[in-house]
Amino acid sequence: MNDNSVALQAPPPFSYRPTRRGEANRQRKGQTKTHRNHQPHFTGKPPRGMASKVVACIRYHDWRRNTDLIALRQKGYTPYSRMFDRSFQPKPLRITARSESREALSALSLVLAANCDYSPDSEYMFEVMLPVEEMARRMGVLHVYDNGRKAYDVLLNALRVLEQLDYVVVHRDRDSDSGQHKPMRVFLTERFFTSRGMTVESVRQWLHNYRQWAIAAGVAESLREKYERHQLKMARLGIDIDRYHSLKNRLKSIKRWVVSPELRAEKQRIIAEIDASLVGHAQRRASRRSSDTRYQQAWWRWTASDACTPVMRLKMESALKTEFPHLQTTDAEQYYRLLLERAGVPLP
Repeated sequence: MNDNSVALQAPPPFSYRPTRRGEANRQRKGQTKTHRNHQPHFTGKPPRGMASKVVACIRYHDWRRNTDLIALRQKGYTPYSRMFDRSFQPKPLRITARSESREALSALSLVLAANCDYSPDSEYMFEVMLPVEEMARRMGVLHVYDNGRKAYDVLLNALRVLEQLDYVVVHRDRDSDSGQHKPMRVFLTERFFTSRGMTVESVRQWLHNYRQWAIAAGVAESLREKYERHQLKMARLGIDIDRYHSLKNRLKSIKRWVVSPELRAEKQRIIAEIDASLVGHAQRRASRRSSDTRYQQAWWRWTASDACTPVMRLKMESALKTEFPHLQTTDAEQYYRLLLERAGVPLP
């Protein structure tokens, strides 16, 4: 009897250890689960110039009829975390994307188009001049937790989809704050425009008009300085793409596609005119300088010859400075002319 009681009181060989699965649901205490924290929508100001035309073309784009997105969904998405995993097999999805995904893609496309650099004089064209966090803020998807952590997974997922569609080129680098590889520089490709119904000729014409407007308005120099400040900021942050040759070749191909031959010919013509004017100005300045200083050069040649000794030169210069103290500073050529006359040297 005692043995049976001891056997009944013995602990089971495997005790149940509760997991943390469902802990968030238990803490919610019957409250409804949050489907999403923010609804993506474009919160920026309506742009002007060429950006307004691009935004107008993509504002009412129907992603359900986008053939590139349909082909990508039939193949399956590849997240950035599995991009270098050879064993990863994308899972095919249904053709039509959910409304949340379409809203994120539309909002992100509008933010990219509204804050893009459309200057044909830039080294790498169509760069989005915004950090990723500011993109998320203008998309309306930047979520800040109670502990201060910021999250914008909606933007990162939509940006990865656009990257797989070859609508954007993303350069990722190590973030000094978080230590993770994040999108640091984003460039639009030619497919970003052609997929929304914009032709090459229309984009080239818009760029030409944009450049003519910048020159007429006097803001071409300020736009160039803005782009140079952006380049210096990227270099100061350690975000350098000089080592990424494939990326640079892709960006150069985008510029070759979009910059028309007329723009290139006009740029070469302007550069040639500027160089010719600089050369002519330098020649005129040199000739004017030589004609304006002929008495001074003649005096230096005579003092360097054997007919003049250092003592003679010092006596003559000191005597003339005593008689005319300020003549050398006010009229240098007259000063050297008087020296030549007193020395008996023929004037040039």
